[in-house]
Amino acid sequence: MLPKTMSSQALSLNPLLPPTQILSHLHSGQLLRIDAQPGNGVIICHRHHADILGPGAAVGGLLDLDCRRIVTLGQVSLVYPDSLAEKRQAFQTRQKWIASTGKIAKHPSALQRATILLRMLERYCGTEATTQLPANVLSHIVGVLPSTMETALALMKQHRSPTPQTQDSMTVAAS
Repeated sequence: MLPKTMSSQALSLNPLLPPTQILSHLHSGQLLRIDAQPGNGVIICHRHHADILGPGAAVGGLLDLDCRRIVTLGQVSLVYPDSLAEKRQAFQTRQKWIASTGKIAKHPSALQRATILLRMLERYCGTEATTQLPANVLSHIVGVLPSTMETALALMKQHRSPTPQTQDSMTVAAS
């Protein structure tokens, strides 16, 4: 028997939906809820901004009729909310996600906003997944230029990879 999250009410029994299929459902005006484990979610790109949303958040309905692109983070399935209480909870969860990125967007320095977002995403979905995300999508989440996000990504990668000198000292220490 399938668990409730993968019931007949799920948009797909395959959690790896093509983003174009998700996009067509969002354009139809259907209200859905993200059903995923922590570390997974979606980035919904609108014309001038993007929202990052995780498990339990509402997507679709009137909120995302104008979305232009969707980027999935990990394995995500979308389900139809079963009740009014579930819809209310999904909207509240979406508000929490938006509020957390809104706090980041209030920082005055663009590079600082980009760096804080990357750190948040790194903690949430891992370093590898974060560095694979397109800079132009990430930049729309906290209102920075794509070039600023590319700089923050480069700094993040630089801090993660050991320098040749560090590698030598690690080898000597291990000997």
